[in-house]
Amino acid sequence: MNSLQHHLKFSNLDPAIKGFQEVIFSVSNLDKAVTFYKELFGWNIVYKGNGTNDLKKLWHLNTSVNIKEALLVNPEDNLGVLRLVSFKNVEQEQIRSGTQIWDSGGIFDINVRVKDINSMYKKLQKEGWNGYTDPKRFTFGKFDVSEVLVKGPDGITIAMMQRFNPPLEGFEFKKVSRIFNSTTICRDYKTTLDFFINKLGFKLYYETEGTDRSHGSNVIGVPPNINGDITVPVCIIHPNGENDGSLELLETIELKGKDCSALAKPPNLGILMYRFPVRNADAYASELIKKGVILNSKVHTLTIEPYGQVKIFSVLSPDGVWIEFIQLI
Repeated sequence: MNSLQHHLKFSNLDPAIKGFQEVIFSVSNLDKAVTFYKELFGWNIVYKGNGTNDLKKLWHLNTSVNIKEALLVNPEDNLGVLRLVSFKNVEQEQIRSGTQIWDSGGIFDINVRVKDINSMYKKLQKEGWNGYTDPKRFTFGKFDVSEVLVKGPDGITIAMMQRFNPPLEGFEFKKVSRIFNSTTICRDYKTTLDFFINKLGFKLYYETEGTDRSHGSNVIGVPPNINGDITVPVCIIHPNGENDGSLELLETIELKGKDCSALAKPPNLGILMYRFPVRNADAYASELIKKGVILNSKVHTLTIEPYGQVKIFSVLSPDGVWIEFIQLI
């Protein structure tokens, strides 16, 4: 067993689903993206190859489409990894083109941890990335942190966080940590939360009604003069109620823009989808169907490197988020 297969294996004590193993980015220039994440993030490339015809079937693509992919991982981890894919011989659009925080649909960002957020932000700016705001230090509960949301090529947004207190535990990295969380901007927060909790069986890690906001600068880029007048319900959910491989849902209730849900699918550009390890793909898919969930892709058996042969299927959230559940055979 290679180290990346470890998170996909299930013991008798493990729950039926784990936090996400992968987040998949669709990029316009694979080699350039690989170099960026290797050099600036310090992540290692552990696989590079071509997508198979079976993968194209799973993703509802014609066999004429050419797929190339690469898997990158923080050297200290075997989960929260990034898969980059590029598509050729097919038309593409950016999933979240020209968007702000109040535009719903698709996956908004991924969350990673850094050692020095200010120096990392300057490095990212030199590479053409920029923030919705500059890094902001704030406290919530016992946590003292600094955070910035940066947007770069292909409409990809990354949330970077530096923890000051209490000391960070459970993360080992030199430059940038594994991906530990990811955010969706919801068209209707309650509908999306119901889907994850009552259909997929996820559990709450954290939730706030978002009614206690104050005026002033903020991480998500709401104009400071109206920040205290809006309601932003937020939660973090996970198959087992944890905050690692978790998803964050939020809605800016009084601020509404366009919805990007219809574009959140292969081969379009941006943060494309998640892969969650599941103990038994067939059994879980059947369970979801009984709950009224329509499968986006039925259970397929195919080879996904570097794991080997897997069973895999997908569903779509109410906001068009493509979620795959993967079982290692």
